[in-house]
Amino acid sequence: MSTLKERHLFPGGNTSKGFYSFYRYVLPQDDAKRILCIKGGPGTGKSQLMKKIGAHFSQKGYTIEYHHCSSDPNSLDGILVKELNIALLDGTSPHIVDPINPGAVDEILNMGDALDMDMLAKKKKEIILLNKEIGKNFKRAYRFLGSAKCIHDDWSNLNYETLDSNKISNLLENLKNNIFKTDKIGYGNERHLFATAITPDGIITYADSLSSDFKKKYVLNGGPGFGKTDILKFIGSCGQKKGYFIEYMHDPFVPERIEHIFIPEVSTCIITNNEINQANYTGIDYNLLDYTKFNLSTNKLDDIKYNSELFYNLVNKGISLIHNAHVLHDELEAYYIKAMDFSVADDIYDKVIKKLEKYE
Repeated sequence: MSTLKERHLFPGGNTSKGFYSFYRYVLPQDDAKRILCIKGGPGTGKSQLMKKIGAHFSQKGYTIEYHHCSSDPNSLDGILVKELNIALLDGTSPHIVDPINPGAVDEILNMGDALDMDMLAKKKKEIILLNKEIGKNFKRAYRFLGSAKCIHDDWSNLNYETLDSNKISNLLENLKNNIFKTDKIGYGNERHLFATAITPDGIITYADSLSSDFKKKYVLNGGPGFGKTDILKFIGSCGQKKGYFIEYMHDPFVPERIEHIFIPEVSTCIITNNEINQANYTGIDYNLLDYTKFNLSTNKLDDIKYNSELFYNLVNKGISLIHNAHVLHDELEAYYIKAMDFSVADDIYDKVIKKLEKYE
């Protein structure tokens, strides 16, 4: 089992399909003792509140998951106190979270109670204009990421046609037999999140720290089209059929694809070095170029070079627009920070701590 007392993840991402959310997997309703959905405008201290509560319970020895915002990785979109099954989630746009089972499981916490509404009303035009500009930048960013997906598909297809299905089948069987020595009873649960995100600061990944205490680490090396997702889905599905809990980390660019899987009960993970994270993880390495039946022709290699250059240009343009949105968001936050009574925010923090300590 994993012994990490602090985990960092992304519950949502800026993808080629727009904003994509896995918020429901931070803490499922059936497992939760309490989920607080935090409302309030930008700059109302939602992230600061979560950081303080995370630090408070961390000092008590609990495992804390910090769920970072893909549009501002220094901010939090959620925290989970694992052993207590309690969570706080940012319930504002674009990842609107509302109570599913009000009172029984979740409730709203309104940081807006600390705002001077009259002060904000005087800045109505500026706030509306900034919100519109932020929205335009995100829309443009998602158009560029969507365009990059078309190029990525072509790049992927060129590689895929070289794969040797027999070699891949042998790899799948070897991995399955090496990882799952025994069967458990029942069907294993699953969880879906992101370890990597496309952010205003570029591509950020937490896979290194997430995988740091796993005893066995398999690493798949290869660009698009080499079947990494198929391998990960196959192993994950096998594990669940054998009764194991599987944590799926999704590709931040194409969220239906899988980037890594974690199997804590056997202290095993399969992680990928790919064209998005451009990481250099080491472990039991599998270079997927070794699982091809022929080398690409010079013409095809030229096509791949062209595709990759165009792909990174489009992705980088998307990142620059997300960065623009972040700069504008900081301007927007400034209006709210000026209108905040932080003594009220401190009172909210004290009440939340008392509320959550009841679950110890």
